[in-house]
Amino acid sequence: MSQLDSQDIIDFPGTPTVVVRVTDYPVAEMQQFMDPAFTALGEAISAGVFVPVGPAFARHEYVPTETASFEVGFPVTAPLHEPVTFGDYEVVPSELPAGRIAIAKHRGGYDSLGDSWGAFMQWVEQQGLTAGLPFWEAYDTEPTPEMNPDDLITGLAVPVS
Repeated sequence: MSQLDSQDIIDFPGTPTVVVRVTDYPVAEMQQFMDPAFTALGEAISAGVFVPVGPAFARHEYVPTETASFEVGFPVTAPLHEPVTFGDYEVVPSELPAGRIAIAKHRGGYDSLGDSWGAFMQWVEQQGLTAGLPFWEAYDTEPTPEMNPDDLITGLAVPVS
């Protein structure tokens, strides 16, 4: 079972991030990208390249269709000064931008995340607001193979005007 709750509008201060980025990547293969990208980020953490200060996230540059341009990473207190390579992945600096954003929590498995995004965008519209880009989701609950997907919590965020 999934549900959407905790919708709100906040002034987000922005935060520097450290990410692995991909452009025009086939949506059908996103899972094949995320696991090794997060492995590379974990290696960067272990090597002392950066210290995460919040949950992992995925930031999307546009609404995915057949392809998506997005980055996965972690918020940090200080920006990375130069790219670093781990395996086949370049770890680079980025940011979650400051501004007025709508937020919500999706509770449940990733298979119903699209439904929650749809309900969230309807809620944003009902508030008389227009959603912008980029948008992101924060993986508040780290998934494990043995966990019940209903226990997952994913934060949703989109700039609004």
